[in-house]
Amino acid sequence: MKFKIERSVVVKLLIIGAILLIAPQAVPFAFEFVVMADIMGLEALILFLIYQSRHFITALAARFAEWRSEVATTIVLLASAYIFQPKIFISHAAGSSLLLLFACSLAMALALWIPAIYLSSGGFV
Repeated sequence: MKFKIERSVVVKLLIIGAILLIAPQAVPFAFEFVVMADIMGLEALILFLIYQSRHFITALAARFAEWRSEVATTIVLLASAYIFQPKIFISHAAGSSLLLLFACSLAMALALWIPAIYLSSGGFV
């Protein structure tokens, strides 16, 4: 006798497995989810999971907003750096490009370009 599992049973088992993996992160009462899946059905359980995970989504949105703020602050700090002033940047970029063209080595060009940037910004003081 061959044991054959229907496709709908496999889908339900996969959904229950996914819920068991996701539930402890979204809601602290994961065991009750299994009982609720048996009583209420998977559709109601998924809706309940979405409703209960709203605090996770809110926390994720807050982290994203904080990250976006930090990236914006970093961009502003980099834009105000001495090296990115047009006169300095163009001269260093041109010099680096020429050095890269003649040296044919990116490591060599960076080894000579980075100290020049550091010294021209007054970092040696």
